[in-house]
Amino acid sequence: MAIQSVQRALSILGLFTHPRPRWGISEIAQATGLAKATTQNIVNTLLSAGFLSRDGETRRYRLGAKLFTLGAVMGTSLEINQKAAGPAYQLASASGLVCRVAIWDEDAALITLNITPPYDHFLARQIGPRVVAYCTALGRALLAHLPPATVARYLDQTPLVAFTPQTVTDRSAILAILDQTRRQGYAINDQELAIGQSNVAAPIFQQGGTLAGALSLTGSNEKVMGGQMDTIVANLRRTAAEISSFMGYFPSAPENNRACCQT
Repeated sequence: MAIQSVQRALSILGLFTHPRPRWGISEIAQATGLAKATTQNIVNTLLSAGFLSRDGETRRYRLGAKLFTLGAVMGTSLEINQKAAGPAYQLASASGLVCRVAIWDEDAALITLNITPPYDHFLARQIGPRVVAYCTALGRALLAHLPPATVARYLDQTPLVAFTPQTVTDRSAILAILDQTRRQGYAINDQELAIGQSNVAAPIFQQGGTLAGALSLTGSNEKVMGGQMDTIVANLRRTAAEISSFMGYFPSAPENNRACCQT
């Protein structure tokens, strides 16, 4: 049985995003449909617990340090992060590209590990942690290995917005891309989310052949899609296979048939 006060507190926390990280009491009340007095009481409780903080000058609220602590605990405790950290760091260092790990989370690719080469400032900006799936390499690598019913539900519920002139938004074309991704073993995003930036991604599997997550390399379009692309993809797939083995996936084993893609 759902507890109303907890649901209300969670709905308030859910308002805070990268595009809008700060909110006032009146804005929170309007967005949640709660009375202003109720909103203030809940916000005060979240503030005292460290889940929200308040700017002394603007008196607007932002997420508190307690959530950052919990997020860090969650990230370090994920098995895929524990198994992928070493190989992903080596791949980022060797390629000079940003290396990311993501898992499927309801309707998006959730980035759980982000490794940026210290000498590459082009991609130092933060993205995510949730990124759209239909037009990103990480998302496509995940969608390609999810059950068809899950993919259909995702496409039914997701507005297919064009972020750049390169973004593929036609449903049939997206399904064809996912089929190609599944057959070739990796996904491509050629400037579909941001002009000048491209990435490639490969799936990571776990024991039994089920999908665990995806691994990507991101950089300038010239670097990722240029003359070294074959080498980049080969190294990416090799590292994804290494992480999969750490997760207990061995493709030679009879039981590993990736049945999820056929259901």
